Amino acid sequence: MNNIIFFITIAVLWVIGLALFDRTKMHFFKFLLGSIGIFIISMVFLTPIIEDRLSLLISDTLEVIASATNYFSVLKENSIVSFDTRTGIISMFIDYECSGVIEMLVFTSLALFFPFGKALHRIGLIIGGNIFIFLANITRILMIVFVSRSFGADYFYIAHTLLGRILFFGLMVVLYYFVFTATHLKYQHVGELK
Repeated sequence: MNNIIFFITIAVLWVIGLALFDRTKMHFFKFLLGSIGIFIISMVFLTPIIEDRLSLLISDTLEVIASATNYFSVLKENSIVSFDTRTGIISMFIDYECSGVIEMLVFTSLALFFPFGKALHRIGLIIGGNIFIFLANITRILMIVFVSRSFGADYFYIAHTLLGRILFFGLMVVLYYFVFTATHLKYQHVGELK
Protein backbone atom coordinates (compact mmCIF):
# COMPACT_ATOMS: atom_id res chain seq x y z
CA MET A 1 0.00 0.00 0.00
CA ASN A 2 2.83 2.39 0.88
CA ASN A 3 4.50 1.68 -2.48
CA ILE A 4 1.34 2.66 -4.35
CA ILE A 5 0.99 5.91 -2.40
CA PHE A 6 4.68 6.66 -2.97
CA PHE A 7 4.34 5.94 -6.70
CA ILE A 8 1.25 8.14 -7.04
CA THR A 9 2.96 10.97 -5.13
CA ILE A 10 6.08 10.80 -7.31
CA ALA A 11 4.00 10.56 -10.51
CA VAL A 12 1.87 13.58 -9.54
CA LEU A 13 4.97 15.66 -8.68
CA TRP A 14 6.55 14.58 -11.98
CA VAL A 15 3.47 15.60 -14.00
CA ILE A 16 3.28 18.94 -12.15
CA GLY A 17 6.95 19.58 -12.93
CA LEU A 18 6.41 18.72 -16.59
CA ALA A 19 3.40 21.04 -16.80
CA LEU A 20 5.34 23.83 -15.11
CA PHE A 21 8.28 23.54 -17.50
CA ASP A 22 5.94 23.28 -20.47
CA ARG A 23 3.95 26.34 -19.44
CA THR A 24 7.08 28.42 -18.89
CA LYS A 25 8.49 27.18 -22.23
CA MET A 26 11.57 25.71 -20.57
CA HIS A 27 11.83 22.90 -23.11
CA PHE A 28 15.27 21.67 -22.11
CA PHE A 29 14.23 21.20 -18.48
CA LYS A 30 11.00 19.54 -19.61
CA PHE A 31 13.09 17.14 -21.70
CA LEU A 32 15.42 16.42 -18.76
CA LEU A 33 12.69 15.97 -16.16
CA GLY A 34 10.50 13.99 -18.55
CA SER A 35 13.24 11.64 -19.73
CA ILE A 36 14.77 11.04 -16.32
CA GLY A 37 11.37 10.73 -14.65
CA ILE A 38 9.91 8.22 -17.10
CA PHE A 39 13.17 6.25 -17.01
CA ILE A 40 13.18 6.00 -13.22
CA ILE A 41 9.48 5.14 -13.07
CA SER A 42 9.99 2.49 -15.76
CA MET A 43 13.06 1.05 -14.05
CA VAL A 44 11.32 0.75 -10.71
CA PHE A 45 7.91 -0.49 -11.82
CA LEU A 46 8.21 -1.98 -15.32
CA THR A 47 11.67 -3.55 -15.47
CA PRO A 48 10.75 -6.90 -13.88
CA ILE A 49 7.88 -7.36 -16.34
CA ILE A 50 9.82 -6.22 -19.40
CA GLU A 51 13.00 -8.09 -18.47
CA ASP A 52 11.29 -11.49 -18.21
CA ARG A 53 9.52 -11.10 -21.55
CA LEU A 54 12.62 -9.71 -23.25
CA SER A 55 14.78 -12.59 -21.98
CA LEU A 56 12.23 -15.03 -23.40
CA LEU A 57 12.18 -13.19 -26.72
CA ILE A 58 15.98 -13.22 -26.89
CA SER A 59 16.02 -16.92 -26.03
CA ASP A 60 13.39 -17.66 -28.69
CA THR A 61 15.33 -15.70 -31.32
CA LEU A 62 18.61 -17.37 -30.39
CA GLU A 63 16.90 -20.76 -30.43
CA VAL A 64 15.78 -20.17 -34.04
CA ILE A 65 19.34 -19.19 -35.00
CA ALA A 66 20.80 -22.16 -33.08
CA SER A 67 18.49 -24.65 -34.78
CA ALA A 68 19.43 -23.25 -38.20
CA THR A 69 23.19 -23.24 -37.56
CA ASN A 70 23.86 -25.91 -34.89
CA TYR A 71 26.57 -23.56 -33.65
CA PHE A 72 25.28 -23.35 -30.08
CA SER A 73 22.32 -24.51 -28.02
CA VAL A 74 19.76 -22.58 -26.03
CA LEU A 75 18.07 -23.63 -22.81
CA LYS A 76 15.04 -21.40 -23.24
CA GLU A 77 13.47 -22.01 -19.84
CA ASN A 78 16.58 -20.71 -18.08
CA SER A 79 17.74 -18.20 -20.73
CA ILE A 80 21.08 -19.93 -21.10
CA VAL A 81 23.21 -20.11 -24.25
CA SER A 82 25.63 -23.03 -24.22
CA PHE A 83 28.37 -23.84 -26.71
CA ASP A 84 31.55 -25.86 -27.11
CA THR A 85 34.93 -24.22 -27.52
CA ARG A 86 38.41 -25.59 -28.14
CA THR A 87 39.12 -25.62 -24.42
CA GLY A 88 35.75 -26.38 -22.84
CA ILE A 89 32.04 -25.73 -22.70
CA ILE A 90 30.69 -22.27 -21.94
CA SER A 91 27.22 -21.50 -20.64
CA MET A 92 26.16 -17.86 -20.84
CA PHE A 93 23.17 -16.69 -18.82
CA ILE A 94 21.03 -13.99 -20.47
CA ASP A 95 20.34 -11.86 -17.43
CA TYR A 96 19.41 -8.29 -16.63
CA GLU A 97 22.50 -6.79 -18.26
CA CYS A 98 22.43 -9.02 -21.32
CA SER A 99 18.75 -8.48 -22.06
CA GLY A 100 19.18 -4.87 -23.20
CA VAL A 101 16.25 -3.69 -21.10
CA ILE A 102 18.17 -0.71 -19.68
CA GLU A 103 19.25 0.44 -23.13
CA MET A 104 15.71 0.13 -24.45
CA LEU A 105 14.28 2.10 -21.53
CA VAL A 106 16.90 4.84 -21.91
CA PHE A 107 16.23 5.14 -25.64
CA THR A 108 12.45 5.14 -25.18
CA SER A 109 12.65 7.71 -22.37
CA LEU A 110 14.78 10.05 -24.46
CA ALA A 111 12.66 9.61 -27.59
CA LEU A 112 9.40 10.27 -25.72
CA PHE A 113 10.52 13.76 -24.71
CA PHE A 114 12.90 14.72 -27.52
CA PRO A 115 11.37 17.61 -29.49
CA PHE A 116 10.95 16.27 -33.01
CA GLY A 117 8.15 15.51 -35.39
CA LYS A 118 4.61 14.45 -34.90
CA ALA A 119 3.38 11.69 -32.61
CA LEU A 120 3.21 9.07 -35.38
CA HIS A 121 6.82 9.79 -36.37
CA ARG A 122 7.89 9.55 -32.72
CA ILE A 123 6.09 6.23 -32.25
CA GLY A 124 7.73 4.87 -35.40
CA LEU A 125 11.16 5.92 -34.17
CA ILE A 126 10.58 4.38 -30.75
CA ILE A 127 9.42 1.06 -32.21
CA GLY A 128 12.14 1.00 -34.85
CA GLY A 129 14.82 2.02 -32.35
CA ASN A 130 13.83 -0.69 -29.87
CA ILE A 131 13.87 -3.30 -32.64
CA PHE A 132 17.34 -2.05 -33.63
CA ILE A 133 18.54 -2.31 -30.01
CA PHE A 134 17.11 -5.84 -29.78
CA LEU A 135 18.89 -6.89 -32.99
CA ALA A 136 22.12 -5.19 -31.86
CA ASN A 137 21.94 -7.19 -28.65
CA ILE A 138 21.41 -10.44 -30.59
CA THR A 139 24.38 -9.51 -32.79
CA ARG A 140 26.50 -8.87 -29.69
CA ILE A 141 25.60 -12.26 -28.22
CA LEU A 142 26.34 -14.03 -31.52
CA MET A 143 29.71 -12.26 -31.73
CA ILE A 144 30.56 -13.42 -28.20
CA VAL A 145 29.69 -17.00 -29.18
CA PHE A 146 31.69 -16.78 -32.41
CA VAL A 147 34.83 -15.33 -30.79
CA SER A 148 34.70 -17.78 -27.89
CA ARG A 149 34.19 -20.77 -30.18
CA SER A 150 36.90 -19.66 -32.58
CA PHE A 151 39.61 -18.80 -30.04
CA GLY A 152 38.64 -20.86 -26.99
CA ALA A 153 37.05 -20.38 -23.59
CA ASP A 154 39.95 -18.20 -22.44
CA TYR A 155 38.70 -15.48 -24.82
CA PHE A 156 35.16 -15.44 -23.44
CA TYR A 157 35.94 -12.67 -20.96
CA ILE A 158 37.52 -10.49 -23.67
CA ALA A 159 34.67 -11.21 -26.09
CA HIS A 160 31.98 -10.49 -23.52
CA THR A 161 33.49 -7.62 -21.58
CA LEU A 162 35.45 -5.79 -24.25
CA LEU A 163 34.54 -6.72 -27.82
CA GLY A 164 30.83 -7.21 -27.18
CA ARG A 165 30.51 -3.86 -25.45
CA ILE A 166 32.48 -2.06 -28.16
CA LEU A 167 30.25 -3.58 -30.86
CA PHE A 168 27.06 -2.76 -28.96
CA PHE A 169 28.25 0.76 -28.12
CA GLY A 170 29.17 1.40 -31.76
CA LEU A 171 25.74 0.28 -32.90
CA MET A 172 24.09 2.52 -30.28
CA VAL A 173 26.09 5.50 -31.54
CA VAL A 174 24.77 4.81 -35.06
CA LEU A 175 21.20 4.54 -33.75
CA TYR A 176 21.40 7.71 -31.68
CA TYR A 177 22.95 9.60 -34.58
CA PHE A 178 20.16 8.69 -36.99
CA VAL A 179 17.32 9.07 -34.51
CA PHE A 180 18.39 12.16 -32.61
CA THR A 181 21.15 14.04 -34.42
CA ALA A 182 20.04 13.61 -38.02
CA THR A 183 16.38 14.13 -37.14
CA HIS A 184 17.21 17.24 -35.12
CA LEU A 185 19.24 18.65 -38.02
CA LYS A 186 16.37 17.91 -40.38
CA TYR A 187 13.81 19.75 -38.27
CA GLN A 188 16.13 22.65 -37.46
CA HIS A 189 16.85 23.30 -41.14
CA VAL A 190 20.55 23.54 -40.37
CA GLY A 191 21.58 21.65 -43.45
CA GLU A 192 20.47 19.10 -45.93
CA LEU A 193 21.01 15.41 -45.21
CA LYS A 194 20.84 12.92 -48.03
